[in-house]
Amino acid sequence: MLLFIPFSTTQKPTINRFLGCLLKLVGFSGTAIYFGLSAPLMATETPHEALTLRQTVELSLLSHPTLASYQYRVKSANAQTQQAAIGEKPEINLTLEDALGTGEHTGLGNAQSMLSISWILQGGLLDQRVKSARSKANVMEVERDIQRYDVAAQTAHAFLTVLAYQERLVVAKNARQHAIQILREIQKRVDAGRSPSTDKLQAEVNLERRELEVEDIQHELKSAKKVLVSQWGSTSVDFLWVNGALTLNEQVIHYDTLENGINNNPQVRYFLTQQRVIDSEITLAREEVKNRWRFNTGVRRYEATEDYGLTFGVSLPLGKSTRNRHHISALSAEQARYAADARAKEIQLSTQLYVLYEELQHSYHLNNALTHKILPRLERALVETQKAYSLGKYSYREWYALQNEVLDTRMELIDVRLKAHNNLTEIERLTGLNLMGTSSVKEFENNGDNQ
Repeated sequence: MLLFIPFSTTQKPTINRFLGCLLKLVGFSGTAIYFGLSAPLMATETPHEALTLRQTVELSLLSHPTLASYQYRVKSANAQTQQAAIGEKPEINLTLEDALGTGEHTGLGNAQSMLSISWILQGGLLDQRVKSARSKANVMEVERDIQRYDVAAQTAHAFLTVLAYQERLVVAKNARQHAIQILREIQKRVDAGRSPSTDKLQAEVNLERRELEVEDIQHELKSAKKVLVSQWGSTSVDFLWVNGALTLNEQVIHYDTLENGINNNPQVRYFLTQQRVIDSEITLAREEVKNRWRFNTGVRRYEATEDYGLTFGVSLPLGKSTRNRHHISALSAEQARYAADARAKEIQLSTQLYVLYEELQHSYHLNNALTHKILPRLERALVETQKAYSLGKYSYREWYALQNEVLDTRMELIDVRLKAHNNLTEIERLTGLNLMGTSSVKEFENNGDNQ
């Protein structure tokens, strides 16, 4: 199977690269956004005229409400890793013997006192605890990547929705202007007695419908902008329009290439990382069950002779190294479960990718048919019908019906392109592949009609 989009797979599909893919997907050039930079676009620097996709995604990743807690969760996981490197504290013991008894041991005259310190050798155990804690921190980072992928994709969808409404608004305004010109022309024909007054009434109704369509789209555009700014936690719309234009370019990519990218999806990596966490916990459980040497040393004082003596002792706990076998068996079962979950997630994502791929192919087919076949013929037919109406060969109702069909087709073309862009965004989220220039949302500077 072939898909009409280009690709590049020379970089590791991280969240930084996914954002870069999104930006290239919609036709913006420049370097990708790196989440570890110390001075990215500030959330307070929201433009007051136009927004680009890059700016909206940056703002979302900086200030999205659901991402706010991850910095604390990651901080907590890192602190747990550092804490795991701290072993048990040495113990200081003070022992008093042969004192406060009877006979010769009355009082403290024949007492013996000993001050000692004891410690356990934990080197290998501490290293394994650190590895286990670090693997859990890695899971947190993967979870954060998953959330960032979702936020970036959600923001892209919201951006594309605003862009689509802007283009619908341009089409609706052009249709309204065309209806005004038609009404003026028909007014002249009615005044000259060349057309019936019913044509004027129908033209007036047509103009009123066009006015309502413009008003309806303007309301939808306001709501779409509100949804977009909510991605970075804002409650006010501080921009007039978004920069871009929905277009589709044709290149080729094999479906198998897309499917291979599923293995790098962070949702799959999550289960694989969990398997590594369990593996480190199994190693830790085996390390904890080992018998460890405990050493103690100190000084003993003999009160009767006022002499001192050094003490030294070694102890080793008794017990078999298989005491944790049931715990290890449980961990092994958990590890197998994560492996099964990873396989199930791969199948789910592969199926989802296939559906998106088929829908995308259909969108490209519709776009080509509408752009190169249907719409040009309808527009030519509209011109010919207008000429025939002027000659009295067609009724206004026939002319009006064709006007509506042209308008509906133009709106349909925008819907088809929007769906294609949304599918491409989801494909990139699933695969992490760089679908550069797939269907360009090209930035443009002068967009007064979209205000």
